Amino acid sequence: MSLYYKEGVEVTRVDSDLTRCGVFALREVPKDIRRRYIPPVYDYRRYCNSSGYCTVQRVLIRPGRWESYDANEGLRSTVQAQCMADRGYEKVRVKACSPSVIEQTKITSTRVLPPLAANSCAIRIKGGKYQIVTP
Repeated sequence: MSLYYKEGVEVTRVDSDLTRCGVFALREVPKDIRRRYIPPVYDYRRYCNSSGYCTVQRVLIRPGRWESYDANEGLRSTVQAQCMADRGYEKVRVKACSPSVIEQTKITSTRVLPPLAANSCAIRIKGGKYQIVTP
């Protein structure tokens, strides 16, 4: 799992800082919704009848469609990440705990970010919460 980490900080504080940085990034880099046309995809198939006469027909594989996207999404994400870094957070990946570690752990969501070690792992809990464990 990937998360913003700063040792000793309450998870609720991380969440509120992430929200504040998200709002800041949206204000600095507003949405720029654009549309683009994705053309249809065709293939050509050869069909032969019992007498050996063959024809090639064009077959529609995927129809064309219009798609909307936010041209500023990537830059806004970078601004949000920089805002979090300015507040002292770093983006870390914590591996998922093995089933044996989960069995030995009393499941409670992490409230304060603990020190991380090479063997630290995370257990996902319902509602988007998690528990960081260092066996």
